[in-house]
Amino acid sequence: MKKIFLSLALCASFVLAEVKNIDINAGILENYQVIDVRKPSEWAQTGTIKNAIKISFYNEDGSLNENFIEEIKKISSSKPITIVCRSGSRSAKASALLDQNGIEVTNLKGGMNALLSQGYKTSK
Repeated sequence: MKKIFLSLALCASFVLAEVKNIDINAGILENYQVIDVRKPSEWAQTGTIKNAIKISFYNEDGSLNENFIEEIKKISSSKPITIVCRSGSRSAKASALLDQNGIEVTNLKGGMNALLSQGYKTSK
């Protein structure tokens, strides 16, 4: 039942979301608490943004992380929250879902691919 609800909420979130989107670059990262929503295999492959919190949006098998919203709600940060993935597509979906659940976030357009192409050195 929880999976069905999350799937429906995800579909509805695209229609109703008003998420702020900004282009990713190393200079803006210190102004945000970054949440990396990629899969563990992706974190291992490229590394992560320094001090990013890792909370997968999808599990390794491609299913939606049923605890995603609850895990995000546990974050305590004095900085605004921003979401990053590999290309910006998954983080846009995650951001829309969070927005629909009353959690204000910013999506980092271009994701890790764009950041890495700018020469950013990740934490392993």
